Amino acid sequence: MLKSALCGGYVNFGVFRWYGDVALDDALNTFVKMLLSVPQSDMLHYPKLSQTYYVLLECLAQDHMNFLSSLEPQLFLYILSSISEGLSSSDTMVCAGCCAALDHLVTYIFKKVSKVGRKRRTSGTEQPEEETCLRVLKQHPEILQQMLSTNLNIVIFEECRNQWSMSRPLLGLILLNEEYFNQLRQSIINNQLPEKQVVMAQWFDSLMEGIERNLQTKNRERFTQNLSVFRRDVNDSLKGPNILNSSIYDVN
Repeated sequence: MLKSALCGGYVNFGVFRWYGDVALDDALNTFVKMLLSVPQSDMLHYPKLSQTYYVLLECLAQDHMNFLSSLEPQLFLYILSSISEGLSSSDTMVCAGCCAALDHLVTYIFKKVSKVGRKRRTSGTEQPEEETCLRVLKQHPEILQQMLSTNLNIVIFEECRNQWSMSRPLLGLILLNEEYFNQLRQSIINNQLPEKQVVMAQWFDSLMEGIERNLQTKNRERFTQNLSVFRRDVNDSLKGPNILNSSIYDVN
């Protein structure tokens, strides 16, 4: 019911706070309480539950990110963990919902991090990170790093039926974890046969060719095109076992 109410576009929720109506906040807080009562292992075990949850989560990340970003750390971690689990789902609808939610979340975080960085450069002093999401990710950087590894692994080496959906959050994950991405890239290259290492490095260079450090539409589209070429080249070349999995553990 909440999914239909929020995703159906029936109500202009922006006016609720303007008029002091707490109905939306009450509904969202009730959703959070219900969410914590569901073991994460059950989230993907029951298809109807998982499909409804991830579509609702996509809607929340798109239109109510301020609410998600202000959740208590354990709640925000629960949601991030559920997204991470859903990325590997064989259910196309669940996977697409996860990718969309992650894309909105990563975009929001990237904008906030960029804004904090600009303020630091301008004022020369440390700015307080007031939002829960920024504090949580600063304390647990491995969460987004694992999502980056999972996403890249699926796009490159698995039979990815949602390539476009999977590609959307990938650029944001890379920009938020540039050092880790470079480590992952080098580990993947080192795990290739000696005669393939140079060409693999060239493919990674081509993946980021012309990509700027922003998440504007034009930049996203260019990255998606680069990723399609990158995936095609890798799949044409690598006929052996999935090498990226072992390289992920090497990085960690």
